[in-house]
Amino acid sequence: MNESMVLLGVSGFVLFTIGLLLGFLIPTFRNARMGLSAHLTAVQTGPALIGVALFWEHLSIPSAWSAELSSALIGSSYVLVGGIALAAASGASEALPIAGGSYRANRMYEAVVSLLVKGSSITMGLTAVTISFFAIRGIA
Repeated sequence: MNESMVLLGVSGFVLFTIGLLLGFLIPTFRNARMGLSAHLTAVQTGPALIGVALFWEHLSIPSAWSAELSSALIGSSYVLVGGIALAAASGASEALPIAGGSYRANRMYEAVVSLLVKGSSITMGLTAVTISFFAIRGIA
């Protein structure tokens, strides 16, 4: 078991635990529906990180890329949950209009939430594509 696998597994467990705490806090958020989104994102992304950790050694990721890819996956997961939780607390809704409903926040919160959510989503997507590339290349 390498360091990336352990880091992914532990980070997934911690993120899942944060998701449980967010679930407890849903009624206290300015936008409870967005709070539910933060909760669900954390409790689903945490186990996904644990799953990736279990398969990490079978994905044919070069050792030179392993630490960077696992860190990007972990970091983007935490930033995404943090951005959605900030949206729930502040009422920001431009980046997530379905869960945001009619809530609005000041421009600063809207900009920060948009940066966090969109930036982490792009990072997570590019990381997943890169991991998939190595996995598919390793199978062929």
